[in-house]
Amino acid sequence: MAEFQVTQTLRRDKAFIIKGILLEGRLSKGMEIHVFLNNSLQLTSGITEIRKDKDHYDIVIGCSDQDEIEL
Repeated sequence: MAEFQVTQTLRRDKAFIIKGILLEGRLSKGMEIHVFLNNSLQLTSGITEIRKDKDHYDIVIGCSDQDEIEL
């Protein structure tokens, strides 16, 4: 299991991008991720892409449902 500190969340066409720092463990494409976006909204999905720049990561989570992305 990985522990990740989220610094920013972004929305792109058909994906969410979660930016942050990996505190513990490893990340890999296909892993399932569970993120609390706020007090009442949570997201659980598979990682479709990981981008790394030094200690910062961008985790891309694909989403085909436009209603979910706009939420």
